[in-house]
Amino acid sequence: MKSSWRRCALPLLAAALTTAAAATAAAATKLEGYYSIWSAADRTDRNWHFGMPSHYAELKFLNNDSEGIESFVKLRVNANSDDDRTSFVEYYTPPWIAAEGHIKFRSKGTETILFSRQNHFWINDEPLFNLVSDGKLKNDSWGPQSQGVRFEFWDRKLPWLGTWGGTAIYSDDGGTHNWGQGDVRDGVDSWIVRVRNRSWGDRLVGGLMFLRKDWTDTGAPLATSRLGLMNNQVYEADLAFFPHDLVADGLHLGPLDLEQSRWTLEYAVSRVPYQEHVSGHPTELNRLFGAEVRDIHVGNLILHGWYHDAGENFRDFLSGRWDDERKYNRVTQHAEGIFFVPRKAITAKVAYDKERLRVPDEIGFGLRPAETWYGEVYVEFIKGFKGKTIYKRWHGFDADSDVNAYATYPDLFAELSVENFLAKIRLQFRLHDFDTFRESSAYGFDMNVNITDKVKGYLRMLDARDSVEARQTAFAQLKYDLGYGAEFYFEYGDPGQSDNIVWTDWFIGFVDPDASRTPNSRLFKDRLAMSFRTWF
Repeated sequence: MKSSWRRCALPLLAAALTTAAAATAAAATKLEGYYSIWSAADRTDRNWHFGMPSHYAELKFLNNDSEGIESFVKLRVNANSDDDRTSFVEYYTPPWIAAEGHIKFRSKGTETILFSRQNHFWINDEPLFNLVSDGKLKNDSWGPQSQGVRFEFWDRKLPWLGTWGGTAIYSDDGGTHNWGQGDVRDGVDSWIVRVRNRSWGDRLVGGLMFLRKDWTDTGAPLATSRLGLMNNQVYEADLAFFPHDLVADGLHLGPLDLEQSRWTLEYAVSRVPYQEHVSGHPTELNRLFGAEVRDIHVGNLILHGWYHDAGENFRDFLSGRWDDERKYNRVTQHAEGIFFVPRKAITAKVAYDKERLRVPDEIGFGLRPAETWYGEVYVEFIKGFKGKTIYKRWHGFDADSDVNAYATYPDLFAELSVENFLAKIRLQFRLHDFDTFRESSAYGFDMNVNITDKVKGYLRMLDARDSVEARQTAFAQLKYDLGYGAEFYFEYGDPGQSDNIVWTDWFIGFVDPDASRTPNSRLFKDRLAMSFRTWF
């Protein structure tokens, strides 16, 4: 089934697009396109090196049938000589690729989408755990590779049972594996089914969800006897209570206002048969529980809080949080207060997080408790000036080989900004991990300027220092609106070195937090770039 679906998906999609476009003369058909060319010169060893320009183009075809049929397909082509996977011949004669497409059938209360290489995996109403991460499902490689079907229904009212809706998604992630004899499909299929309900005047909102991921062990092609074990299943239930309009004057208990509050419970159980039967993981440790309360008002104070308890064997392979990020096997607590100063444009926020493992994951290191304090004050002054100050303090076990002990890392941040019809300017300062051997400081600013109606400028600069080195970077951009959907850009510098100004941790920190870059990545880059972009 997996391979036949993969072979038939694109021809089926192309045929349906053609049929939908030809079947109705009254349909609205749109053709849109995009083209860009980008060229850069980098200076190294006092010499400027000019690269070949990069070209990118898209063609989009959209057809809307008056009776609820929509078809869409996007073709793209890319010529980039700096990409070491692009051959010389392919740069001059690049192929057009069927980048993405879908067919949508919509009627009263239902919608069905057949999609290829698009992201249609969102589940927006699962309240606490983020059990479905679209980044895990779309299988990005120069754009999503997955294809599948999504069906939704909504506003189905049943007597005494409230209003019902639901979502069902099936997808094949498009992945392959090469054993040296050509690509073979790796058989990764995903199922998502969610049913949702609203009742009692929308005071009770709940849902049930089933998730399943099937895969083939490409590392053991002969282990066919275990194929039935290679899946992950998650069963989930959630319920939220909104106590609004229960009494005529609102639900108040003295200064305590619960009228706008939300009380939520969520519970999930996972199954990974391969780990249970082959690795011996016990099934009683595969549960996830969460409780949350939000929007409790006490005068000008708003309170939020939640509690999560994740079993050490809970796994959800459709979520980054409960798979790659390894957030299972821990108990987390969060409390937060937001205070609005009366008659002043001042907002203060305080948050506290506490976390520990449920069972030790390494001998001798215990439950590794950690806590984080976060404080923020935001002020709006007159004439467009705004200010923000943040203090953050983390205390926990630092597993870095240079520390390997409990440590405290505080952070201090301040920002002043001003904005009017001519410009917007932000000044930022950050003292990162201060009073530790990793202490670093950073100063930065960025500025948007409307030079004329057609010409706009942007400038960003950042200075970072620690006990070992000082480093600086800058990025400037001049944009000229040519009209008729065309723009020209002239740029200087590397934007990636300061894209979050003083929050660009890998650049300003004493060490790269994810160790994903070399020290040379933090050297100032002399780069001139020009680009032209047009839409039609």
